[in-house]
Amino acid sequence: MRIGEIAERTGLNISNVRFYERKGLLTPERETGSKYRDYSEEDVNRIKKILLYRKMGIPVDTIYLILNDKQDITDIILRQQKELNEEIMGLTGALKLCETMLSQDIDNLSTEQIDRYLEYIYEEEKKGTRFFEVTELLEEITDYTKSTLPHLSFLWITNKPWIPTVFALFFWCMLLAIPIAHLIDVINGEDTFSILKLSVFAVILIIYGYGFFKFRKIRKGNAA
Repeated sequence: MRIGEIAERTGLNISNVRFYERKGLLTPERETGSKYRDYSEEDVNRIKKILLYRKMGIPVDTIYLILNDKQDITDIILRQQKELNEEIMGLTGALKLCETMLSQDIDNLSTEQIDRYLEYIYEEEKKGTRFFEVTELLEEITDYTKSTLPHLSFLWITNKPWIPTVFALFFWCMLLAIPIAHLIDVINGEDTFSILKLSVFAVILIIYGYGFFKFRKIRKGNAA
């Protein structure tokens, strides 16, 4: 069957079907003598599985691992259940904050009111109430590192979200640590001062730093 028919049967739009193909979740056969894809009933069932997992909030990269028998589905669902429960706890705290603020006059928030709400959040967090974590910069660093090192796909598709973040931080720390270590060795008399080494690392840092600046600027522009 053609892409339009499979989109109609699964309730997806054509762009979604093509997206799943680009991600390697679908590999339809090609019609003999033409460039058209020939989808089978197995592809229909595969898309239904993808939809089922996506409705649970499971990332596309993780679904790829499931469909290719590289991850146990039970482990994935248990992990997803845990993450969803954590999100629910965060939503509960945010919901309580919304209810608290709406019960009061918030048309013109004063500095005192803002401080009082933040103090409320800090006190509630001490009691175990969860709120949304503010990690935008850390996430942007991770996403930028992913975009500049796409060949490390084995890291980026891991079902443990903290692994890419830890690697990204390690990568950036190494960029800073190597020239600093060289200067320390020079000061301790264990190495000779090398303009070439420092220049190379300076260029790398400037390139990555400027790239990250543009990356954030583009993101802000897209979000505006």
